[in-house]
Amino acid sequence: MKDVGHFPKIFVCTDAIDFRKQAYGLSSIVKDLLKENPIDARCLFVFSNRRRNGIRMLYWDLTGFALWSKALEKDSYKWPEKSENGKLLISQKQLKWLLQGVDLSKIKMHQPLDFTSID
Repeated sequence: MKDVGHFPKIFVCTDAIDFRKQAYGLSSIVKDLLKENPIDARCLFVFSNRRRNGIRMLYWDLTGFALWSKALEKDSYKWPEKSENGKLLISQKQLKWLLQGVDLSKIKMHQPLDFTSID
């Protein structure tokens, strides 16, 4: 799999997905449910099953779809809550946290400040 740093846009599908679907089935979900372009090579799409113990990532690799999959033997992923549009845009750092089992909804980071001058 490409390094996640390759993808400036990472979309998490907040709905549970039937893991019998493979690359073309997931690309249909990207197009129809998430309303995104599945062949945008800058995007990574992340899915989970109903039990949240499996994860799949789909991306377009310029010559075809690539699909990465992982099943946890114990525990489950701390999946983001469902959203109205069915997707959540996350950062590369947040994806790494998600894969490590971190609950993204409980992380509170400092907000960046924007000053025009120092007085």
